[in-house]
Amino acid sequence: MPPNVVLKLVTFFFLINYTFSFGQYRQTLHKPYKDKVDDIDVLYRNIINKSRKDSLFAHDYTQEMKLWAIENNDLELVLEAELLEAYAYWFLYGYKYPELINNLINVVDKSKKEGILHVEERAIQVISNHYWNIKKYEKAFEWLLQSSKLLDKMDAENFPNMSYHLNYIGRCYYFFKDYDKSITYYKKSSNLKKTEFNKKAVLEAQNSVGLCYQNMGELKLAESYFLKIIEDTSEFKMKTWKGIASGNLGYNYYLEGNYKKAIPLFKEDIKNALAIKETGLAAGATISLADIYLKQNRLVEAKQKIDESRRFIKQSNQVDRLRKLYPIMSKWYAVNNEADLSAVYLDSTMMAVNTYNDKYNSLKLLRANQKAQEQELVIEVGKLKTESQLKITQRNFIITLIGILLLFSFIAYWFRNKYFLDKQEIKDLELENTEIALSNAKTQLKNLTQKIRQDNNLITELNKENNSDLLSQLKGKNILTQNDWKQFQGLFNEVYPKFIPSIITNYPILTQAEVRCLCLERLDLNNNEMGLVLGISTNTIRVTKHRIRKKLDIDSQKDLYEFVQKFK
Repeated sequence: MPPNVVLKLVTFFFLINYTFSFGQYRQTLHKPYKDKVDDIDVLYRNIINKSRKDSLFAHDYTQEMKLWAIENNDLELVLEAELLEAYAYWFLYGYKYPELINNLINVVDKSKKEGILHVEERAIQVISNHYWNIKKYEKAFEWLLQSSKLLDKMDAENFPNMSYHLNYIGRCYYFFKDYDKSITYYKKSSNLKKTEFNKKAVLEAQNSVGLCYQNMGELKLAESYFLKIIEDTSEFKMKTWKGIASGNLGYNYYLEGNYKKAIPLFKEDIKNALAIKETGLAAGATISLADIYLKQNRLVEAKQKIDESRRFIKQSNQVDRLRKLYPIMSKWYAVNNEADLSAVYLDSTMMAVNTYNDKYNSLKLLRANQKAQEQELVIEVGKLKTESQLKITQRNFIITLIGILLLFSFIAYWFRNKYFLDKQEIKDLELENTEIALSNAKTQLKNLTQKIRQDNNLITELNKENNSDLLSQLKGKNILTQNDWKQFQGLFNEVYPKFIPSIITNYPILTQAEVRCLCLERLDLNNNEMGLVLGISTNTIRVTKHRIRKKLDIDSQKDLYEFVQKFK
């Protein structure tokens, strides 16, 4: 083919693609949302895909879209263009520039003012998702509450996304095991009329209602919802959700002790899970199946399922499932007269359960702490008052709880070492549990450091506002008392076990205050942050560092930083 012909064809197809992209929104003009929801879904996907290659594409496209909508007097399409631009840039760059969420908040305000409910609700859902992803759970629930109130004003016929939005709220409450609230939203979604657009969400809601009832111990009610999916003969039935519901029904029968019905459903669930490479789901079914075989004294088959479960857990990295597998392994070894290994896995069960509970309790504490911070900030900024004692109590409660959890972890770890140090399998378990405990300690220490920095940033902002009364009160909130220091030191030693002993042994001339300063230097805190933690001025921190450098013959701050990094 001659080059000039190739060039003409390339140019022709480029112009067609360009014209299609820039004309795609025109077919939505003055249409109700229910009639254009599919077109909008395709539009958003296309714009995001093109914006991955050209960061200005979304802006240029939506500006053209807005101008055309204004010319044709379609206010709803104008707001749709603003939502599209805000969403596209948040989706592509929000992880790097979290302030982009403010553009979506502006869309909410404009949509509320103009009464365009579907644009307002879709923007709110993205905002709540943003705060959830960055673990600002209480902020997310504030927006979810707005979403819930707004959905009450809407109907599924005119807002086809209704089931998806209700499910998202239900999923968030389910995450925190608030099944009563979760089931409220899932029931609303499950009762909606199924369409081709929402069938996945309605089936998910029916299954989730069953799971809520299952967790609440209402097994007959749970069974009725699983059977709705399994026995669905409508044009909107889905094989995938039928398989999921069958597996959940199998677990229902397992909880009831009806093993004859549970076994074939578990086997089918394992088969379906492996077909879609969901080894985590397969692990859940094999654990329950292993327990059934053990209760039926089918020891060989039970051991086979135990081994499969361990393999699936390792492949899926869903280590939380170990808390259910370990007690079954302990019982299996006990039946086989292997008391030592039975005790090993009994001990491991306690460790796995403690680790799971630690993780869940940390999330609940994080949400509770975020809620308290939001309330306190409103009071402080709005009324120029503070509740310092409440914050100190909350902080001490968290530190005390961390200390108790670490104490229990150490006690369990000590017992395991005492009885099973000479066995290779014990060593593997010891390494596994130690890594989990160290990861938890690092996370907790990181959260503490982040909290210090957030408070320091707040103080910096208040400095700019010259609010001396509030500033002095905030500065007094984070002073480490002697007891606080001991708890902090225990957490610090978990992450850097050799740091303080090495410093004290090699440099006995350092005072306790100077050792504390070096610990905070190891966490890479600046002088302002150190002063906030220790309750002293920045100048005092500088003087302390000067004394340290003089005692250790260190020339500069950079050399001091490099010095502490040598100690692990």
